[in-house]
Amino acid sequence: MSAALGQLRPRGRIELSDYPVDAAWSPDGKSLLVACGAGALNLVRIDHELSNHPIGEHAGGALAVAWQKAGNAIASSGQDGVVCLWDARTLDSRTIHSGKEWSEHLAFADNGRLLAVATGRTLRLFDAGGAPRATLESHPGVIAALAWRPKSLELAAAGNGGMRLHRIEPQPEARDYPWRGACLTARWNPDGRLLAAGMQDGSVHLWYVASGTESQMQGYGSKVIATEWSANGRYLATTAGSSVIVWDFGGKGPEGSRPIELRSHSERVTALASRPTGTWLVSAALDRRLLLWRMGASDTPQDAHLLADECTLLRYSRSGDRLAVGDARGGLSIFDC
Repeated sequence: MSAALGQLRPRGRIELSDYPVDAAWSPDGKSLLVACGAGALNLVRIDHELSNHPIGEHAGGALAVAWQKAGNAIASSGQDGVVCLWDARTLDSRTIHSGKEWSEHLAFADNGRLLAVATGRTLRLFDAGGAPRATLESHPGVIAALAWRPKSLELAAAGNGGMRLHRIEPQPEARDYPWRGACLTARWNPDGRLLAAGMQDGSVHLWYVASGTESQMQGYGSKVIATEWSANGRYLATTAGSSVIVWDFGGKGPEGSRPIELRSHSERVTALASRPTGTWLVSAALDRRLLLWRMGASDTPQDAHLLADECTLLRYSRSGDRLAVGDARGGLSIFDC
């Protein structure tokens, strides 16, 4: 493949104690915290070679991790009902929440001041030091995804019955965007103007927050499990089967238009990740193929790799220079982009 077209260059693969379920990059892209299904938390360092440093575990299994965008705080949660806050410099940790229910979603605000923790229908906020800040109004259904609005303290929580937008400051306020069925994903476009959700009913729903208007794209054959914006906000990549469906928001927008369909996978797509720069997108499917696309430029993959097993996660570093790929065999592969 020509470097001008784009390449994913394998840097290395490391064996973990179990399959990765979540991962979070450090701000400098030199370390990756990986949560494994059996409970282990591993700090993988990327240098000339990959090195693995176990730092702790959650009894029964780990669920989620998050790393402050420009800081040293790391959060983790597990099936033990515990949420921990870690110092990335010392690797010391302390419990900031413990309960009978699992906390499956963690998210730091862009400015790093707040950590959101979703536990069932309940949303809790903690400050950067781990002190409880607020317990927000119960949601109508179990929270399936969290997304902080870019450069703000507004938080979207997706779940059964629609989307709820929480404004934390200056005056706490909650606004519901009800919709029949369940929202499975929550993704803001880069300027925070549009909020997209993949739906259980086989559609993609859009909320134009400033105007309060809504839009819907239908016709998917099954539930939409992933929604990813390009870094320039022009394209929204989605998937609900073996194809990647890309909507173009240039010009008059996607309403009433035909999407771009990327069809090179032979089995169901299980993960998408948009590079933080440009219009690059990676997809992984049950066919064990990892494909690199340039949205809007071609319906042919720019690069392809065969994975050791089914992909369990895709994570770009914040600069977009590296891509982490977890697989069901218990491996973590790093690619240079």
